[in-house]
Amino acid sequence: MKRALKLTGWCFAIVAVWISGPAVAANDFAQRFALQLDDGAAYYSVTLPAAVYAASKRGDLGDVRVFNGAGEPVPYSLDAPREPARTPPTLRSVSWFPLPPAVAGGNGAPLGVTIAADGSLRATSAPPPRAQHDVDLIDVGSVSRAGRLGALLVHLRDDNYQGRVSVEASDDLRHWQPAGDAQLLKVNYNGSTLSQDRIELDGIHARYLRLHWLDGAPFVDSMDIEVYAAGAEHAPRADAQRDWREGIVAHAGPKAGEYFFSTGGPYPVDRLRLNLPQPNTVVPAVVYSRSGLDAPWREVSSATLFRLHNGTVEQNNPSLEMKPDTDRQWRVVVDTRNGGLGSGALTVAAGWQPATLTFVARGTAPFTLAVGSAATVSSAVSREALLMGASSVAATARLGDVLSVAREASTGSAGSDPDASRRYLLWAALVLAVGSLGAIAWRLAHVAQSRAGEVGGGVSGGTGAASAAGDDAGPADAHADGTRNEKE
Repeated sequence: MKRALKLTGWCFAIVAVWISGPAVAANDFAQRFALQLDDGAAYYSVTLPAAVYAASKRGDLGDVRVFNGAGEPVPYSLDAPREPARTPPTLRSVSWFPLPPAVAGGNGAPLGVTIAADGSLRATSAPPPRAQHDVDLIDVGSVSRAGRLGALLVHLRDDNYQGRVSVEASDDLRHWQPAGDAQLLKVNYNGSTLSQDRIELDGIHARYLRLHWLDGAPFVDSMDIEVYAAGAEHAPRADAQRDWREGIVAHAGPKAGEYFFSTGGPYPVDRLRLNLPQPNTVVPAVVYSRSGLDAPWREVSSATLFRLHNGTVEQNNPSLEMKPDTDRQWRVVVDTRNGGLGSGALTVAAGWQPATLTFVARGTAPFTLAVGSAATVSSAVSREALLMGASSVAATARLGDVLSVAREASTGSAGSDPDASRRYLLWAALVLAVGSLGAIAWRLAHVAQSRAGEVGGGVSGGTGAASAAGDDAGPADAHADGTRNEKE
Protein backbone atom coordinates (compact mmCIF):
# COMPACT_ATOMS: atom_id res chain seq x y z
CA MET A 1 0.00 0.00 0.00
CA LYS A 2 2.78 2.42 0.90
CA ARG A 3 4.51 1.73 -2.41
CA ALA A 4 1.33 2.46 -4.36
CA LEU A 5 0.81 5.74 -2.51
CA LYS A 6 4.40 6.83 -3.18
CA LEU A 7 4.02 5.98 -6.87
CA THR A 8 0.84 8.01 -7.12
CA GLY A 9 2.48 10.96 -5.39
CA TRP A 10 5.38 10.95 -7.85
CA CYS A 11 2.99 10.78 -10.79
CA PHE A 12 1.05 13.81 -9.59
CA ALA A 13 4.30 15.69 -8.92
CA ILE A 14 5.42 15.05 -12.50
CA VAL A 15 2.06 16.25 -13.83
CA ALA A 16 2.18 19.42 -11.72
CA VAL A 17 5.72 20.27 -12.82
CA TRP A 18 4.98 19.78 -16.52
CA ILE A 19 1.72 21.66 -16.44
CA SER A 20 3.36 24.67 -14.76
CA GLY A 21 6.32 24.68 -17.17
CA PRO A 22 6.92 27.84 -19.19
CA ALA A 23 7.34 26.17 -22.57
CA VAL A 24 4.96 27.23 -25.31
CA ALA A 25 4.39 26.03 -28.84
CA ALA A 26 4.20 28.17 -31.97
CA ASN A 27 0.66 27.00 -32.65
CA ASP A 28 -0.52 28.47 -29.32
CA PHE A 29 -0.57 31.97 -30.89
CA ALA A 30 -3.18 33.61 -33.06
CA GLN A 31 -0.78 35.14 -35.59
CA ARG A 32 2.73 34.51 -36.86
CA PHE A 33 5.03 36.65 -38.99
CA ALA A 34 8.07 35.63 -41.00
CA LEU A 35 11.39 37.18 -39.93
CA GLN A 36 13.86 38.06 -42.66
CA LEU A 37 17.48 37.93 -41.45
CA ASP A 38 20.91 38.52 -42.92
CA ASP A 39 23.09 35.47 -42.32
CA GLY A 40 25.99 35.55 -39.91
CA ALA A 41 24.79 37.63 -36.93
CA ALA A 42 24.22 36.25 -33.44
CA TYR A 43 21.72 38.92 -32.38
CA TYR A 44 18.95 40.64 -34.32
CA SER A 45 16.64 43.54 -33.52
CA VAL A 46 13.29 44.35 -35.08
CA THR A 47 11.03 47.34 -34.47
CA LEU A 48 7.52 46.07 -33.81
CA PRO A 49 5.01 47.41 -36.35
CA ALA A 50 1.35 48.19 -35.73
CA ALA A 51 0.26 44.71 -36.90
CA VAL A 52 1.99 43.09 -33.90
CA TYR A 53 0.29 45.44 -31.46
CA ALA A 54 -3.09 44.82 -33.10
CA ALA A 55 -2.68 41.02 -32.73
CA SER A 56 -1.48 41.13 -29.11
CA LYS A 57 -3.86 40.02 -26.37
CA ARG A 58 -1.89 41.63 -23.56
CA GLY A 59 -1.20 45.24 -22.66
CA ASP A 60 2.49 44.59 -22.03
CA LEU A 61 3.18 42.58 -25.22
CA GLY A 62 3.85 39.61 -22.96
CA ASP A 63 2.53 37.22 -25.62
CA VAL A 64 5.26 37.99 -28.15
CA ARG A 65 7.69 35.14 -28.88
CA VAL A 66 10.36 34.30 -31.47
CA PHE A 67 10.65 30.68 -32.72
CA ASN A 68 13.37 29.05 -34.79
CA GLY A 69 12.88 26.57 -37.62
CA ALA A 70 12.51 23.66 -35.18
CA GLY A 71 9.67 25.43 -33.37
CA GLU A 72 11.81 26.19 -30.32
CA PRO A 73 11.40 29.57 -28.56
CA VAL A 74 14.60 31.60 -28.40
CA PRO A 75 15.66 34.16 -25.74
CA TYR A 76 14.63 37.76 -26.40
CA SER A 77 14.37 41.20 -24.83
CA LEU A 78 11.64 43.77 -25.35
CA ASP A 79 12.56 47.41 -24.92
CA ALA A 80 10.30 50.42 -25.02
CA PRO A 81 11.90 53.58 -26.47
CA ARG A 82 13.50 55.78 -23.87
CA GLU A 83 13.57 59.53 -24.07
CA PRO A 84 17.20 60.58 -23.72
CA ALA A 85 18.09 63.04 -20.99
CA ARG A 86 18.22 66.42 -22.64
CA THR A 87 19.75 69.66 -21.53
CA PRO A 88 17.05 72.33 -21.72
CA PRO A 89 17.65 74.88 -24.48
CA THR A 90 18.77 78.43 -23.94
CA LEU A 91 16.26 81.05 -25.05
CA ARG A 92 17.83 84.06 -26.75
CA SER A 93 16.32 87.14 -28.36
CA VAL A 94 17.15 87.73 -32.02
CA SER A 95 17.11 90.74 -34.31
CA TRP A 96 15.04 90.76 -37.47
CA PHE A 97 14.86 93.11 -40.46
CA PRO A 98 11.73 93.54 -42.63
CA LEU A 99 12.59 93.38 -46.33
CA PRO A 100 10.68 94.28 -49.47
CA PRO A 101 10.16 91.36 -51.89
CA ALA A 102 12.26 92.94 -54.68
CA VAL A 103 15.52 92.57 -52.78
CA ALA A 104 14.79 89.50 -50.66
CA GLY A 105 16.33 87.07 -53.12
CA GLY A 106 19.58 88.92 -53.81
CA ASN A 107 23.07 87.77 -52.86
CA GLY A 108 24.93 89.30 -49.95
CA ALA A 109 23.41 91.84 -47.56
CA PRO A 110 20.10 93.08 -49.02
CA LEU A 111 19.22 96.71 -49.56
CA GLY A 112 18.72 98.54 -46.26
CA VAL A 113 20.97 96.16 -44.28
CA THR A 114 24.75 96.14 -43.78
CA ILE A 115 26.95 93.33 -42.52
CA ALA A 116 29.76 93.99 -40.04
CA ALA A 117 33.11 92.22 -39.83
CA ASP A 118 31.79 89.88 -37.14
CA GLY A 119 28.80 88.93 -39.30
CA SER A 120 26.21 90.95 -37.40
CA LEU A 121 23.56 92.88 -39.37
CA ARG A 122 22.56 96.50 -39.02
CA ALA A 123 19.60 98.32 -40.55
CA THR A 124 20.49 101.31 -42.70
CA SER A 125 16.97 102.46 -43.65
CA ALA A 126 13.42 102.45 -42.39
CA PRO A 127 11.43 99.21 -42.84
CA PRO A 128 9.12 99.02 -45.85
CA PRO A 129 5.37 99.57 -45.51
CA ARG A 130 3.43 96.52 -44.43
CA ALA A 131 1.79 96.21 -47.84
CA GLN A 132 5.25 95.72 -49.37
CA HIS A 133 6.65 93.58 -46.57
CA ASP A 134 6.60 89.81 -47.00
CA VAL A 135 10.11 88.75 -45.91
CA ASP A 136 11.99 89.04 -42.60
CA LEU A 137 15.75 88.54 -42.32
CA ILE A 138 16.91 87.23 -38.92
CA ASP A 139 20.39 87.49 -37.43
CA VAL A 140 20.71 84.53 -35.02
CA GLY A 141 24.06 85.77 -33.75
CA SER A 142 27.28 84.05 -32.81
CA VAL A 143 25.48 81.44 -30.67
CA SER A 144 24.70 79.52 -33.87
CA ARG A 145 28.35 78.51 -34.21
CA ALA A 146 28.45 76.71 -30.86
CA GLY A 147 24.98 75.19 -30.81
CA ARG A 148 21.98 73.89 -32.69
CA LEU A 149 18.78 75.78 -33.35
CA GLY A 150 15.73 74.02 -31.91
CA ALA A 151 12.86 76.37 -32.72
CA LEU A 152 12.02 79.96 -33.55
CA LEU A 153 9.32 81.60 -31.42
CA VAL A 154 7.49 84.46 -33.12
CA HIS A 155 5.47 86.55 -30.67
CA LEU A 156 2.69 88.33 -32.56
CA ARG A 157 1.20 91.67 -31.70
CA ASP A 158 -1.96 91.04 -33.72
CA ASP A 159 -5.00 89.87 -31.76
CA ASN A 160 -6.16 87.81 -34.71
CA TYR A 161 -3.80 86.33 -37.26
CA GLN A 162 -3.63 83.18 -39.36
CA GLY A 163 -0.86 82.63 -41.87
CA ARG A 164 1.72 80.29 -43.33
CA VAL A 165 5.44 80.91 -43.19
CA SER A 166 8.39 79.12 -44.77
CA VAL A 167 11.96 79.31 -43.45
CA GLU A 168 15.34 79.28 -45.18
CA ALA A 169 18.77 79.11 -43.52
CA SER A 170 22.19 80.40 -44.53
CA ASP A 171 25.66 81.02 -43.12
CA ASP A 172 26.79 83.59 -45.69
CA LEU A 173 23.62 85.31 -47.01
CA ARG A 174 24.38 83.81 -50.44
CA HIS A 175 23.48 80.13 -50.24
CA TRP A 176 20.08 79.37 -48.76
CA GLN A 177 18.58 76.00 -47.81
CA PRO A 178 14.99 75.16 -46.81
CA ALA A 179 14.75 74.88 -43.02
CA GLY A 180 11.05 74.21 -42.37
CA ASP A 181 7.61 75.70 -42.50
CA ALA A 182 4.74 76.34 -40.11
CA GLN A 183 1.34 77.91 -39.66
CA LEU A 184 1.12 80.69 -37.09
CA LEU A 185 -2.04 81.58 -35.26
CA LYS A 186 -3.31 84.02 -32.67
CA VAL A 187 -7.04 84.17 -31.95
CA ASN A 188 -9.03 85.47 -28.99
CA TYR A 189 -11.86 83.14 -27.90
CA ASN A 190 -14.16 83.75 -24.91
CA GLY A 191 -11.53 85.77 -23.08
CA SER A 192 -8.70 83.31 -23.74
CA THR A 193 -6.08 83.35 -26.48
CA LEU A 194 -5.35 80.49 -28.88
CA SER A 195 -1.87 80.77 -30.30
CA GLN A 196 0.68 78.87 -32.34
CA ASP A 197 3.93 80.81 -32.38
CA ARG A 198 6.52 78.04 -32.75
CA ILE A 199 8.51 77.20 -35.90
CA GLU A 200 10.49 73.97 -35.51
CA LEU A 201 14.04 74.10 -36.89
CA ASP A 202 15.04 70.54 -35.97
CA GLY A 203 18.54 71.29 -34.67
CA ILE A 204 20.07 73.00 -37.70
CA HIS A 205 23.29 75.08 -37.76
CA ALA A 206 22.79 78.54 -39.30
CA ARG A 207 23.80 82.15 -38.70
CA TYR A 208 20.90 83.69 -40.65
CA LEU A 209 17.25 82.79 -41.18
CA ARG A 210 14.83 84.16 -43.76
CA LEU A 211 11.07 84.07 -43.20
CA HIS A 212 8.72 84.16 -46.19
CA TRP A 213 5.20 85.19 -45.16
CA LEU A 214 2.87 83.42 -47.59
CA ASP A 215 -0.39 84.94 -46.32
CA GLY A 216 0.72 88.43 -45.39
CA ALA A 217 3.22 89.54 -42.80
CA PRO A 218 1.92 90.00 -39.22
CA PHE A 219 2.90 92.64 -36.69
CA VAL A 220 5.67 91.05 -34.64
CA ASP A 221 6.45 92.06 -31.08
CA SER A 222 9.61 89.97 -30.61
CA MET A 223 11.37 86.80 -31.70
CA ASP A 224 13.26 84.26 -29.60
CA ILE A 225 15.42 81.34 -30.66
CA GLU A 226 15.93 78.06 -28.76
CA VAL A 227 19.62 77.10 -28.80
CA TYR A 228 20.92 73.69 -27.71
CA ALA A 229 24.52 73.45 -26.57
CA ALA A 230 26.96 71.59 -28.82
CA GLY A 231 26.82 67.85 -28.16
CA ALA A 232 23.50 68.07 -26.31
CA GLU A 233 20.49 66.16 -27.56
CA HIS A 234 17.99 68.50 -29.15
CA ALA A 235 14.27 67.79 -29.02
CA PRO A 236 13.01 66.30 -32.31
CA ARG A 237 9.83 67.30 -34.01
CA ALA A 238 6.76 66.27 -32.05
CA ASP A 239 5.60 63.68 -34.58
CA ALA A 240 9.01 62.29 -35.60
CA GLN A 241 9.87 58.60 -35.11
CA ARG A 242 6.29 57.63 -34.38
CA ASP A 243 3.83 55.20 -35.86
CA TRP A 244 0.29 56.44 -36.38
CA ARG A 245 -3.06 54.74 -36.66
CA GLU A 246 -5.21 57.09 -38.68
CA GLY A 247 -8.94 57.27 -39.38
CA ILE A 248 -10.31 56.06 -36.04
CA VAL A 249 -13.96 57.12 -35.87
CA ALA A 250 -15.31 58.28 -32.50
CA HIS A 251 -18.99 57.41 -32.02
CA ALA A 252 -21.38 59.67 -30.15
CA GLY A 253 -22.35 58.42 -26.70
CA PRO A 254 -25.68 58.55 -24.87
CA LYS A 255 -24.89 61.98 -23.39
CA ALA A 256 -24.48 65.16 -25.41
CA GLY A 257 -20.84 66.00 -26.10
CA GLU A 258 -19.64 62.47 -25.32
CA TYR A 259 -17.65 60.44 -27.88
CA PHE A 260 -16.12 56.95 -27.62
CA PHE A 261 -13.47 55.17 -29.68
CA SER A 262 -11.12 52.20 -29.43
CA THR A 263 -7.50 52.09 -30.54
CA GLY A 264 -7.86 48.38 -31.42
CA GLY A 265 -4.68 47.24 -29.68
CA PRO A 266 -2.35 47.85 -26.74
CA TYR A 267 -0.52 50.66 -28.51
CA PRO A 268 1.54 52.81 -26.07
CA VAL A 269 -0.24 55.97 -27.24
CA ASP A 270 1.51 59.21 -26.31
CA ARG A 271 -0.01 61.49 -28.97
CA LEU A 272 -3.63 62.03 -30.06
CA ARG A 273 -4.81 64.10 -33.01
CA LEU A 274 -8.49 64.94 -32.70
CA ASN A 275 -9.85 66.05 -36.09
CA LEU A 276 -12.97 68.18 -35.81
CA PRO A 277 -15.73 67.56 -38.39
CA GLN A 278 -16.53 71.21 -39.22
CA PRO A 279 -14.27 74.22 -39.89
CA ASN A 280 -14.37 77.30 -37.67
CA THR A 281 -14.96 75.23 -34.53
CA VAL A 282 -13.43 76.03 -31.15
CA VAL A 283 -14.35 73.81 -28.20
CA PRO A 284 -12.74 72.76 -24.89
CA ALA A 285 -12.39 68.98 -24.46
CA VAL A 286 -11.26 66.43 -21.87
CA VAL A 287 -9.89 63.00 -22.85
CA TYR A 288 -10.27 59.86 -20.71
CA SER A 289 -9.14 56.24 -21.07
CA ARG A 290 -9.70 52.89 -19.35
CA SER A 291 -8.35 49.37 -19.68
CA GLY A 292 -11.67 47.50 -19.67
CA LEU A 293 -15.43 47.75 -19.32
CA ASP A 294 -15.27 47.31 -15.55
CA ALA A 295 -12.42 49.78 -15.03
CA PRO A 296 -13.12 53.43 -14.10
CA TRP A 297 -12.40 56.23 -16.55
CA ARG A 298 -9.30 58.30 -15.80
CA GLU A 299 -8.42 61.69 -17.25
CA VAL A 300 -5.31 61.68 -19.42
CA SER A 301 -5.40 65.05 -21.21
CA SER A 302 -7.36 68.23 -21.81
CA ALA A 303 -7.11 71.01 -24.37
CA THR A 304 -9.03 73.54 -26.42
CA LEU A 305 -9.67 71.99 -29.83
CA PHE A 306 -9.95 74.23 -32.85
CA ARG A 307 -10.25 74.09 -36.61
CA LEU A 308 -10.10 77.55 -38.13
CA HIS A 309 -10.38 78.37 -41.82
CA ASN A 310 -9.21 81.64 -43.34
CA GLY A 311 -9.09 81.74 -47.11
CA THR A 312 -6.60 79.12 -48.21
CA VAL A 313 -5.28 78.62 -44.68
CA GLU A 314 -6.78 76.07 -42.30
CA GLN A 315 -5.26 75.48 -38.89
CA ASN A 316 -5.92 72.79 -36.32
CA ASN A 317 -4.93 72.35 -32.72
CA PRO A 318 -1.62 70.52 -32.21
CA SER A 319 -1.50 66.89 -31.11
CA LEU A 320 -2.37 66.20 -27.50
CA GLU A 321 0.63 64.90 -25.54
CA MET A 322 0.43 62.35 -22.71
CA LYS A 323 2.39 59.61 -21.02
CA PRO A 324 2.38 56.28 -22.94
CA ASP A 325 -1.06 54.74 -22.44
CA THR A 326 -1.88 51.17 -23.55
CA ASP A 327 -5.61 51.39 -22.78
CA ARG A 328 -7.86 50.35 -25.66
CA GLN A 329 -11.00 52.29 -24.71
CA TRP A 330 -11.11 56.07 -24.91
CA ARG A 331 -13.68 58.78 -24.23
CA VAL A 332 -13.76 62.43 -25.30
CA VAL A 333 -16.08 64.90 -23.57
CA VAL A 334 -16.50 68.32 -25.21
CA ASP A 335 -18.17 71.46 -23.92
CA THR A 336 -21.62 71.75 -25.54
CA ARG A 337 -22.54 75.23 -24.33
CA ASN A 338 -21.60 76.74 -27.71
CA GLY A 339 -22.88 73.92 -29.90
CA GLY A 340 -20.14 71.38 -29.29
CA LEU A 341 -18.73 69.85 -32.48
CA GLY A 342 -21.83 70.40 -34.61
CA SER A 343 -22.72 67.73 -37.15
CA GLY A 344 -20.31 65.18 -38.56
CA ALA A 345 -18.00 62.58 -37.08
CA LEU A 346 -15.02 63.17 -34.83
CA THR A 347 -12.00 61.26 -36.17
CA VAL A 348 -8.87 60.41 -34.24
CA ALA A 349 -5.26 59.54 -35.03
CA ALA A 350 -3.26 57.74 -32.33
CA GLY A 351 0.54 57.93 -32.31
CA TRP A 352 3.14 55.95 -30.38
CA GLN A 353 6.83 55.09 -30.35
CA PRO A 354 7.15 51.37 -31.14
CA ALA A 355 9.11 48.94 -28.97
CA THR A 356 12.21 47.09 -30.18
CA LEU A 357 12.54 43.31 -29.87
CA THR A 358 16.06 41.82 -29.75
CA PHE A 359 16.57 38.05 -29.96
CA VAL A 360 19.32 35.46 -30.17
CA ALA A 361 19.49 33.58 -33.49
CA ARG A 362 19.73 30.19 -31.79
CA GLY A 363 18.96 27.14 -33.91
CA THR A 364 18.18 27.00 -37.59
CA ALA A 365 16.09 29.21 -39.84
CA PRO A 366 13.42 30.14 -40.68
CA PHE A 367 12.68 32.32 -37.67
CA THR A 368 9.16 33.52 -36.96
CA LEU A 369 7.58 36.03 -34.60
CA ALA A 370 4.40 34.81 -32.88
CA VAL A 371 1.85 36.93 -31.00
CA GLY A 372 -1.70 36.66 -29.71
CA SER A 373 -2.10 34.38 -26.69
CA ALA A 374 -4.05 35.65 -23.69
CA ALA A 375 -2.76 32.82 -21.47
CA THR A 376 0.94 33.45 -22.20
CA VAL A 377 2.99 35.61 -19.86
CA SER A 378 6.15 37.49 -20.72
CA SER A 379 9.47 35.65 -20.70
CA ALA A 380 11.54 38.61 -21.89
CA VAL A 381 14.87 39.34 -20.25
CA SER A 382 16.70 42.64 -20.07
CA ARG A 383 18.79 43.64 -23.05
CA GLU A 384 21.93 43.63 -20.90
CA ALA A 385 21.26 40.08 -19.75
CA LEU A 386 20.51 38.97 -23.31
CA LEU A 387 23.66 40.41 -24.85
CA MET A 388 25.85 39.29 -21.94
CA GLY A 389 28.39 42.01 -22.65
CA ALA A 390 28.72 41.03 -26.32
CA SER A 391 30.70 43.57 -28.30
CA SER A 392 28.83 42.93 -31.53
CA VAL A 393 25.91 45.17 -32.40
CA ALA A 394 22.57 43.49 -33.09
CA ALA A 395 21.80 43.28 -36.79
CA THR A 396 18.50 44.55 -38.16
CA ALA A 397 15.76 42.02 -38.83
CA ARG A 398 12.76 42.73 -41.04
CA LEU A 399 9.25 41.58 -40.31
CA GLY A 400 7.76 39.80 -43.32
CA ASP A 401 4.29 38.71 -44.26
CA VAL A 402 1.78 37.00 -42.01
CA LEU A 403 2.22 33.24 -42.37
CA SER A 404 -0.76 31.53 -43.98
CA VAL A 405 -2.34 28.35 -42.60
CA ALA A 406 -0.78 26.24 -45.36
CA ARG A 407 2.72 27.58 -44.69
CA GLU A 408 2.28 27.06 -40.96
CA ALA A 409 1.24 23.46 -41.53
CA SER A 410 4.17 22.79 -43.86
CA THR A 411 6.58 24.39 -41.39
CA GLY A 412 5.18 22.29 -38.57
CA SER A 413 5.43 19.05 -40.56
CA ALA A 414 8.97 19.81 -41.75
CA GLY A 415 10.33 20.53 -38.27
CA SER A 416 10.10 18.40 -35.20
CA ASP A 417 7.52 19.21 -32.57
CA PRO A 418 9.40 20.40 -29.47
CA ASP A 419 6.43 19.63 -27.24
CA ALA A 420 5.78 16.07 -28.46
CA SER A 421 7.88 14.39 -25.78
CA ARG A 422 6.39 16.74 -23.21
CA ARG A 423 2.87 15.74 -24.15
CA TYR A 424 3.70 12.01 -24.26
CA LEU A 425 5.31 12.09 -20.83
CA LEU A 426 2.43 14.10 -19.45
CA TRP A 427 -0.11 11.60 -20.72
CA ALA A 428 1.96 8.66 -19.45
CA ALA A 429 2.16 10.24 -16.00
CA LEU A 430 -1.58 10.85 -15.99
CA VAL A 431 -2.36 7.27 -17.04
CA LEU A 432 0.02 5.88 -14.44
CA ALA A 433 -1.48 8.08 -11.73
CA VAL A 434 -5.01 7.04 -12.63
CA GLY A 435 -3.95 3.35 -12.70
CA SER A 436 -2.32 3.67 -9.29
CA LEU A 437 -5.41 5.29 -7.87
CA GLY A 438 -7.52 2.47 -9.34
CA ALA A 439 -5.27 -0.17 -7.80
CA ILE A 440 -5.45 1.53 -4.42
CA ALA A 441 -9.22 1.76 -4.65
CA TRP A 442 -9.53 -1.92 -5.62
CA ARG A 443 -7.30 -3.04 -2.74
CA LEU A 444 -9.17 -0.94 -0.21
CA ALA A 445 -12.48 -2.35 -1.47
CA HIS A 446 -11.14 -5.92 -1.26
CA VAL A 447 -9.93 -5.44 2.33
CA ALA A 448 -13.23 -3.87 3.35
CA GLN A 449 -15.15 -6.77 1.78
CA SER A 450 -13.01 -9.38 3.62
CA ARG A 451 -13.53 -7.67 6.94
CA ALA A 452 -17.26 -7.43 6.31
CA GLY A 453 -17.37 -11.20 5.61
CA GLU A 454 -15.52 -12.02 8.77
CA VAL A 455 -17.81 -9.87 10.86
CA GLY A 456 -20.92 -11.38 9.21
CA GLY A 457 -19.73 -14.98 9.85
CA GLY A 458 -19.06 -14.24 13.49
CA VAL A 459 -22.57 -12.87 14.04
CA SER A 460 -24.41 -15.80 12.37
CA GLY A 461 -22.54 -18.50 14.48
CA GLY A 462 -22.62 -16.61 17.71
CA THR A 463 -25.04 -18.96 19.66
CA GLY A 464 -23.29 -22.25 18.83
CA ALA A 465 -19.95 -20.84 19.63
CA ALA A 466 -21.22 -19.70 22.97
CA SER A 467 -22.55 -23.25 23.81
CA ALA A 468 -19.35 -24.91 22.75
CA ALA A 469 -17.46 -22.49 24.81
CA GLY A 470 -19.64 -23.38 27.80
CA ASP A 471 -19.10 -27.13 27.32
CA ASP A 472 -15.38 -26.70 27.01
CA ALA A 473 -15.33 -24.61 30.08
CA GLY A 474 -17.11 -27.21 32.26
CA PRO A 475 -14.23 -29.66 32.88
CA ALA A 476 -11.86 -26.82 33.34
CA ASP A 477 -14.04 -25.28 35.94
CA ALA A 478 -14.44 -28.69 37.67
CA HIS A 479 -10.72 -29.21 37.66
CA ALA A 480 -10.26 -25.78 39.06
CA ASP A 481 -12.74 -26.54 41.86
CA GLY A 482 -10.90 -29.82 42.63
CA THR A 483 -7.64 -28.01 42.87
CA ARG A 484 -9.14 -25.50 45.27
CA ASN A 485 -10.57 -28.36 47.43
CA GLU A 486 -7.19 -30.12 47.67
CA LYS A 487 -5.58 -26.94 48.80
CA GLU A 488 -8.20 -26.48 51.45
